[in-house]
Amino acid sequence: MTRLTGIALLGAGRMGQVHAAAMAAAGARLVAVYDPVTRVADALASRTGAAVAPSAAAAIHHAGVDAVVIATSSDTHVELVIEAVNAGKPVLCEKPLASSLAATRRCIAAIGDQAARQVFLGFNRRFDRGHAGLREAVHAGDIGRLEQLTITSRDPLPPPLEYVPRSGGLFRDMMIHDFDMARGILRQELVSVTAHGSSIVDPEIGKLGDIDTASVTLLAEDGAIVTILNSRRCAFGFDQRIEAFGADGMVVSDNPRQSGLTRYRPGYPGTPAPILEFFMERYGESYAAEIRLFLDCAREGRDMPVNAYDGLMAAYLAEAATLSLKLGKTIHLTGPDQEFDHV
Repeated sequence: MTRLTGIALLGAGRMGQVHAAAMAAAGARLVAVYDPVTRVADALASRTGAAVAPSAAAAIHHAGVDAVVIATSSDTHVELVIEAVNAGKPVLCEKPLASSLAATRRCIAAIGDQAARQVFLGFNRRFDRGHAGLREAVHAGDIGRLEQLTITSRDPLPPPLEYVPRSGGLFRDMMIHDFDMARGILRQELVSVTAHGSSIVDPEIGKLGDIDTASVTLLAEDGAIVTILNSRRCAFGFDQRIEAFGADGMVVSDNPRQSGLTRYRPGYPGTPAPILEFFMERYGESYAAEIRLFLDCAREGRDMPVNAYDGLMAAYLAEAATLSLKLGKTIHLTGPDQEFDHV
């Protein structure tokens, strides 16, 4: 495949629109779009010149489609990934690969090992400039041996209550990004998971069976400790930070701000601009970088740097954290084939 520019987009909601903008920035052409809500697909098609397909399968097989981007609800990902792979199309699938660990395993078994390595999974935060710089600094040995890794992810506002029952839970829906980030930075597997959580932000979330505030401690093979902090509400914006502490120093990926302006007034010795408040402002560049890398790998026939197996490992850690919270104890990890009977 020497040239690849025509894309079918499955899902034209918020994430679909994010990916459509990233495609345009990367010089790719949106050929066909499908969404079960026709008016949503029509609106995106009218802005991009794409054809509206009557079904996901029709979009995948539409003339001129070289690759497929999946941004539909999580419970549809498996069938759409299988359809696209069987059609011989490179796939970028928004996270998670599936709505459960069992479904993730079934998806990989259905498409096979080689295809699983050529499904690009949408863990876009790996491609954030600050987070990528931190990862590279750790891998280059700039801070010596990594001893502690702290990942903080806090959303500005909780999701709508109607979203909570179908989200899969905070660990599978929100913290799954952080599980993937931890693995990418560590470059080693994890041996245990200990989770704590509550619904202190909105008790209604708790009544729906989920949590809105969580901390997870992960122990790596060499003794390094990972701490992940999540909250569904942050009064000062979209709080996204990583701190890597090592034997020889520390590196931090901090929150970018709305501007480089710092205000000085009586009683305020220096007030920087607020941090960004929306995920597209915070991670917009990472989505464009993600789609460019996906297209490059697809054109060259290379394995994707973030693939279905990374999705499997993130789903595995999310499942273990869910069980840890439920049982109130540390879960010892043996590998992604481990069965969790109590989740």
